[in-house]
Amino acid sequence: MKVTDMKQLLTRRLLIATVASALMLSACGGTSNAAPEAAFTLQLLHISDADGSDSTALNSVANLSGLINKFRAQYPQQTLTVSSGDNYIPGPRFNAANDTSLSAALGVAEVGRADIAFLNAMGVQASAIGNHELDLGTKQFADMIKPSGAWSGARFPYLAYNVDFAADSEVAALKLANGGKAQEQSGKLTGWTVVDVGGQKIGVIGASSPVFANITSPGKLQFTPVLTSSEVDVAGLAATIQKGVDEMTAAGINKVVLLAHMQTLAIEKALAQRLKNVDIIVAGGSNTLLSDANDVLRTGDKSAGDYPYETKDAAGQPTVVVNVDADYKYLGRFMAPFDDKGVLIPQRFDSKLSGAWMTSESDDSAGGVTVSGLVTQVRDAIKAVLKSKDGNVFGKTSEFLEGRRAAVRNEETNFGNLTADANLWYARLLDPTVQISLKNGGGIRSEIGEVLAMPGATAAAVLTAPKANAEANRQSGEISQLAVETALKFNNKLWTFDVTAAQLKSLLEHGVAVLGSQGRFPQVGGMSFSYDPSRTAQALDANFAVTTAGERIRSLKVGSDVVVQNGVLVGNAQRTFRLVTLNFLAEGTSTAAGGGDGYPFPATADFVNLTKLDAAMTATTGGGVASTSTALLGSEQDAFMKFMKSQFGSSAFGVKDTPAAQDLRIQNLSQRSDTVLN
Repeated sequence: MKVTDMKQLLTRRLLIATVASALMLSACGGTSNAAPEAAFTLQLLHISDADGSDSTALNSVANLSGLINKFRAQYPQQTLTVSSGDNYIPGPRFNAANDTSLSAALGVAEVGRADIAFLNAMGVQASAIGNHELDLGTKQFADMIKPSGAWSGARFPYLAYNVDFAADSEVAALKLANGGKAQEQSGKLTGWTVVDVGGQKIGVIGASSPVFANITSPGKLQFTPVLTSSEVDVAGLAATIQKGVDEMTAAGINKVVLLAHMQTLAIEKALAQRLKNVDIIVAGGSNTLLSDANDVLRTGDKSAGDYPYETKDAAGQPTVVVNVDADYKYLGRFMAPFDDKGVLIPQRFDSKLSGAWMTSESDDSAGGVTVSGLVTQVRDAIKAVLKSKDGNVFGKTSEFLEGRRAAVRNEETNFGNLTADANLWYARLLDPTVQISLKNGGGIRSEIGEVLAMPGATAAAVLTAPKANAEANRQSGEISQLAVETALKFNNKLWTFDVTAAQLKSLLEHGVAVLGSQGRFPQVGGMSFSYDPSRTAQALDANFAVTTAGERIRSLKVGSDVVVQNGVLVGNAQRTFRLVTLNFLAEGTSTAAGGGDGYPFPATADFVNLTKLDAAMTATTGGGVASTSTALLGSEQDAFMKFMKSQFGSSAFGVKDTPAAQDLRIQNLSQRSDTVLN
């Protein structure tokens, strides 16, 4: 049958299900006289993988919320709502939540929080950790899910039994012991949790694929089993998960749901046959659409197998695997009939109620559902931001601009170079004598581009230039206002002043004095330097005076002027260079030294030839009027927007990011030899 009216079909499917549920005892299911009656029937609602099309996800999420509300209302004491991970992905939708117009809905606007707000509003009670949760590193993940001021954080726990959260300092404080109550674990991390559903204790355990070590940015998180090749050790993974399941069994829990983000359904199917006492596995990461004969699919979609996939576990007991496609296109619904021992009764499975329930992109209330007001509020605000900001373009890039925390705080990156060069170009519009640029890596808050790990991927993620956004009329590779505002969120003002050769060396010594994802790590323009992390680090006292001279800067060159050679200042240490930097780094007080990230700049009154660009620039001297209402003259955003539009408006920026061993502007001598002065 050809699908011509999705709303009509969905309504009919809902009517069929309503009649079926009226004929079905709330504690049993199916029609087989040979099957034992169910002692308890769990309604499991599940989603995952909102990581593909922003347009599809945003157009579908309201109707999805309505379906969840409708089904939960039918079985208010029997419903568990979960996600198997990849609840968000860096990109325009993710970035749009940073706009202040989202503050009313989110409490505090910040990247990615709209997606967490969707899950909160839909009543998700637990989630697995997907690879995309970690794309921007563990600190970003922690900041997303924990409460902060008026931001509630995730109102559910994230689960991964096979991950050592304590190994990573960014998330260690969020770790809780296994076995707590899910409703008391909002914004926390644990291996398994307990959800009370109608007086029944449902054990929910999570597992994340060891391939995350290859395809995302897991920081220091430790995955078991350790990945030793491109293939997962399924036997080892099952043995690890089984330990958690055994803990639940020992605690008297006989109904167990595993949220598994394995990237490929074959692994979840293999786990089902290797584990014992796991009743339902909710798969994630493969975007696989399982369905049954009663399910109405979106035009062009094809089923990849039966919903649910039925098999026997290692003890010969029935177990199932469920999964639906991504981007809120479907809601998974499994009516799970259990006997009095907590064993599934396959004869009682009901395909009229269970399956992949299609959502609508064109009608929020399709099927007669009542949508979540918060979901529509957040959705509409995100759409408005995307319409106004993601189509406002400032230049092009054919390469991924590396602005992720783990990169810009540890090494030179192509984005670090680009934004430092932009500040230098911009300052020279007003003052052509400016020679060098210094900024902190911590001031770069995100990448510009896409981190792509395709469903089922086991190799490293593919990093690409920004993908197109047809709804905003933005082409592939074009850099939008939204992307710039997200990446340079702080929008620092720019200052220029003179520094001596000795001061410049000291500033760079400070930048590399403490290593390991430090915000102070320098990104520079107009100069290049090398450093040896094994040598003595510069130390400062509380007044920012040097107490231990640094020996890490080995070579430093400004243009053709050699400033440091073999760790020693060359020439007149008091000769000066005109520097542009961020007011955050330079500004202490008028009488006290020291600026942001502890940089040893002098007291403001002691700066030599200080010019504050926000006060001195005009449209005539600043390359035109301000780029946007927030990218004001003299700001870092205005600098980057004008630089990109001027230099890469027609021909795209095309410099790939390089590993530390190939970096030229900032050379880490533990990774490569010193060629700065060559």
